[in-house]
Amino acid sequence: MQLSLFTDSIHPALAPTNLTSSRHPIHRWVNFIAGYSPEFVSACIREAGLSSGDTILDPFGGLGTTPVQSLLDGFSCIACEANPYFADLATAKCQAALGSVNPDEVFSALHQLAPYKGELADIYSFDALTFLNKLIPETELRFLVNARLKESEITSDNKLFYRLVVSIILELTSKSQTDGIYKAPTTKKKSNSFSDALLRVESQIITDLNLIITKQDINYEIIKSSAHNLCQKPSSVASLCITSPPYLNNFDYAEMSRMELYFWGYASSWREITNQVRSVLIPNTTTIPIEIKRNHELYAKRLSNEFIEYVRPIIDELKNRRSQRAGKKDYYSLIFPYFAEIKKVFTECFRLLKSNADIHVIIGDAYLYGIHITTGKLTLYLLQEIGFEKSEIKLLRNRGSRWIQSKREGAGTPIGEYWIYGRRP
Repeated sequence: MQLSLFTDSIHPALAPTNLTSSRHPIHRWVNFIAGYSPEFVSACIREAGLSSGDTILDPFGGLGTTPVQSLLDGFSCIACEANPYFADLATAKCQAALGSVNPDEVFSALHQLAPYKGELADIYSFDALTFLNKLIPETELRFLVNARLKESEITSDNKLFYRLVVSIILELTSKSQTDGIYKAPTTKKKSNSFSDALLRVESQIITDLNLIITKQDINYEIIKSSAHNLCQKPSSVASLCITSPPYLNNFDYAEMSRMELYFWGYASSWREITNQVRSVLIPNTTTIPIEIKRNHELYAKRLSNEFIEYVRPIIDELKNRRSQRAGKKDYYSLIFPYFAEIKKVFTECFRLLKSNADIHVIIGDAYLYGIHITTGKLTLYLLQEIGFEKSEIKLLRNRGSRWIQSKREGAGTPIGEYWIYGRRP
């Protein structure tokens, strides 16, 4: 299969990145580097030849690239997102794509704000306030706190859009650099004042909303929980699946949103972030809950004997190398849980897709203690086991020099980022 994207206006290497999002209304409001491009979504839609009334599925919705672009292209969408902050912002972006937000209410409320005069410790736990103080100047934090408190007065249909706007301002007022995808409190950058950030965000959002041509008779559903809850949906409801699961040992999707989880009160401590957010995410990093690590062998029961036979030597070698390393990261405990959960989610996708519906997956390989984990090929194998046919895998790009530096032991070949295609018979 050859997606038209690969002969269109962007280079294939940009398909699995967010680097083109700045060109697109709504998408550019908030996204992260792990996401794929809106062009990729539109290319998959074109190739599928969808009809009016068709629905697109994304079990790993993130900040809404698939659902937002689906709506902008005129199709309904069902998506899951386990990180509650991401799910709320993805919902707000979908509301905007359908023209169902009221920016006047939001910006009128924010322009009238004064700084919070009370004790910040009355609003935040010690852990949360300690972290936020490292990232945000107190003057701006006091404006932001009053913005958070003001949310209760916003009309119910507009609350998540309000939360989105304030979250963008929160990022702009931060004085800490984002290192790749994580906030680094010790790395400084120039920050915006609350008032300057508000004007900047208002200008961009109003401009974008005026560019949107809303479509009729389409809808969306963002399921704010683990993709396992797709089991509650009836079979054969989707005509296309476009998604990207968490990459093995790539980003901790709880830690990367730590500032926002604390600011909005989704969690008040590191422990709560683990218990309330990490516990429902795909187990892809060594920061997963300890119970998963302890019971990692139990996840093998969900995998085929052939799959286990292939990855067992990898697990054994990871155990061996752990004993030789100072860091002693227990990467071996990720393998069975990660692939078992991936298989469970894509089994649900198979059930939800109609006959002859396509699935498109963006995923990358990993190096753990110098061992190349061919996540792309292993995911393709799982899709084939589930029953997807006409499956293919295509290298889109190599993922960057940071993975082949000397500190990445054994990384003698670049890590690939892949597009996987399959069809439900």
